[in-house]
Amino acid sequence: MATSIFSRKRDLVYLMFFITHIPVMLAFDLTGYYPISIQRPWMTDLRTWYFAKYGDRFFAGPAPPPWFTLFMLLEFVFHLPVALWAIPALLRNDPRIPLALLVFGLETSITTLVCVAEMLSWDELTPAQKGLGGLGGTYGGYLALSLFMSVDCYARLDRILSREKGIEPISKKDL
Repeated sequence: MATSIFSRKRDLVYLMFFITHIPVMLAFDLTGYYPISIQRPWMTDLRTWYFAKYGDRFFAGPAPPPWFTLFMLLEFVFHLPVALWAIPALLRNDPRIPLALLVFGLETSITTLVCVAEMLSWDELTPAQKGLGGLGGTYGGYLALSLFMSVDCYARLDRILSREKGIEPISKKDL
C-alpha cells in the first residue's frame, strides 16, 4: 500500500500545485491555442482584467516574443500532460515521480527565469506591478517552487542511486 500523501508534505505541496495549475493553464495560459468556437468571453475578460491590473505583456498587447510562444507550446505539450499524470502518480506514490518532476522543475525554472528577466525590463510597469503583490510575486512564486522541486527531486534521485550503486550521496540531508 502506498504511503499516504498527507504524510509526504513535499508531495502534498506538489499535488496542490498541479491541482491548481491545470485550471490556470486551461482557462488562461493556453486559450490562445483554442479554436474560436470553444473560447468563452470570460476567458478574454479574465485576460483583459489581468493585463489591466498587472501589465503582463505576455498575455496582451502586441505579439509576444517568439520565445514566449515556444514556452506556451511547451506548456501545452509538456506541462499539461505531466500535470495530468502527476496528480494520480503523487497520490499513489509512483516511484517515477522524482525523475518526472526533476525534468518538470528544471524546465519550469529556466523558462520562468527568462520571463522574470524580461518582465523586469518593462519600463512601463509600476514598482507594485513588479513587486511581490504583482508579477514579481506571481512569476517569483512559480520560480521558487520549481527550483525547490528541482533540488528536492535531484536529492531523491541521488539517494536512490547511492543506495543502488553503493556510492556516497551528494545530498546527505533530507529536504
